[in-house]
Amino acid sequence: MKTSSKARTTAIRAWGNGYGILLPKFVVDDLELTNAQVQVSVRGTSSIVLTKMPNKQKKVTLAEMVRSVARRPRHEIVDFGGPEGREIW
Repeated sequence: MKTSSKARTTAIRAWGNGYGILLPKFVVDDLELTNAQVQVSVRGTSSIVLTKMPNKQKKVTLAEMVRSVARRPRHEIVDFGGPEGREIW
């Protein structure tokens, strides 16, 4: 992780029923915030602190996904009849 002392000015804008702030790309990249959950807190009367929350999702391996697939089909084959019109079966 790179540490950057770049200071940027940005604005708070209306976003739906709330407000949003656009974070500079270097901040998101340096802190790996893409798709991250953050905790928002207020410090004093003029500071907002964003804290990256740990990723609680367990990494699932391909072997685990395959093990969870049913060995037998759950549904019976459905006969939709023969072709109609210009359908080709």
